[in-house]
Amino acid sequence: MGKVILITKNILKRMLKKPSSFLLHILLPIVVSVGIFMLSNLGGSDKISIALVDLDDTVLSHSMTERIEETNAFNINYLPQNQITDHIIDRNFSFGYVIPEGFEETILSGGNPNIEVISIDKSGSTTWIEKITNSHIENLNIIAKASNYRKDEFFKMIDRIKEGAISFESVSVSDESKVKSATERTFGNYMIFLLLTASIIAFQILDEKRLGTFGRIGMSPVHPKSYTFANIVANLIVIMVQVGGVMLALKFILGIEFFANPLIIYFILVFFALCGISLGVLLVAFSKNASTAGPLMAMIISPSCMLAGCLWPIEFMPEFMRRIAYITPQRWTLDAISIIQKNSSFVAILPNLIVVLCFTILFFLIAVYRFKNEDRSTS
Repeated sequence: MGKVILITKNILKRMLKKPSSFLLHILLPIVVSVGIFMLSNLGGSDKISIALVDLDDTVLSHSMTERIEETNAFNINYLPQNQITDHIIDRNFSFGYVIPEGFEETILSGGNPNIEVISIDKSGSTTWIEKITNSHIENLNIIAKASNYRKDEFFKMIDRIKEGAISFESVSVSDESKVKSATERTFGNYMIFLLLTASIIAFQILDEKRLGTFGRIGMSPVHPKSYTFANIVANLIVIMVQVGGVMLALKFILGIEFFANPLIIYFILVFFALCGISLGVLLVAFSKNASTAGPLMAMIISPSCMLAGCLWPIEFMPEFMRRIAYITPQRWTLDAISIIQKNSSFVAILPNLIVVLCFTILFFLIAVYRFKNEDRSTS
């Protein structure tokens, strides 16, 4: 064990003695993660921009839009119905809100009009406006019932309410779902760098093979497996520092809220990094040199990160691709972060961590099997 610790120290010194190595392993991931979060969270206004279509254009449909305006939480943009879908797809607005034709008539006949909320992904803001809508329609239904569904009597009661029987107090609150989404997207993009950093162990080991390091230590008391283990430990230490630096930068430079215990998120990311290191060892097992490992790494990391939703919200993907995404450790890691952000306990993410651990063990076992076959073929 003492020899392994000594080798680990030497590897760490070699990894970080060059300014370029420090830039690649520590500084670059921090700068990129801060930049990604700032881009994901542009726009300092807490108001949510929505596109609204009023197909009814009556007193009661106008009262619905007035009720939304009273919350002081939405920037309302009135659009024709044929334009709303394109604007939502282009992300010009958070969602679309369509008041159907016959809204007033449905209320006065005792029915519940179906207001359509058009959104790419179901966020906290859409749930919020649905609650506002349901509450206002319920109030209108109560008034309609009290007036025996007589139009003149109904509007007389509305006028009496407006005279001061009921007053509203609007309070503007921040939309946590927006910050949570930006934070999760930042960690998703950072996980790509994390995988690349962790997989660099493949190039280190292959380079040492090329330089004959493994051949020389084969004639010394140090076993090549111990040297490989020391490489794994050294890379894990560097990544632990890197993850800590990224989280400290996000917390103290940008002042973001993780909505969870930062230590748990740190543990999740380091746990995923260990899986990345095992992937790097697997790449070594199937690569003869660095020129082979590079394309192999690109073929694995890039498609798996896109499939897992590291580059964009998984809600943008078709349902069948969302299911396929769970064959990647990245998806299980992102889900763990999302679950813990919902004020869940550590126990809630244990299944996710177990799955990531299974990926890690599987990669290591395949690599060990491959190494054994190589030893047999060379002996």
